[in-house]
Amino acid sequence: MGSSLVLIRVDTTKLKLPEGRASWAPEGILAYSKICTHAGCAVALYRKPTFPVLEPQDALVCPCHYSTFDPFTGGTVTYGPAGRPLPQLPLEIDADGNLRAAGNFSQRVGPSWWNVRSRPTND
Repeated sequence: MGSSLVLIRVDTTKLKLPEGRASWAPEGILAYSKICTHAGCAVALYRKPTFPVLEPQDALVCPCHYSTFDPFTGGTVTYGPAGRPLPQLPLEIDADGNLRAAGNFSQRVGPSWWNVRSRPTND
């Protein structure tokens, strides 16, 4: 069974996380939903720059439609059809040195259309 979470460790001096998220990446460890916010495919590629002019930094990439997300800035979209960032999961290291989730994702996981109802309801 696969995971719907991607964990990466980055250089903390390069982090520019959104306000209030500085503590979400203990020791430079970041967690993002692996479910693309465009079409729900698995964001399964972690790209290291091989040609810095075109690829200025590391990125998380969805192979279905090439939505590209910046892990250093809170999963913001840098390329492709995704309309919103990858949801970030806050992390912490407990007193025993274990890495664990410190709360819920920064926003709803998955593409926007997952929340669309096909028929009106009387709720």
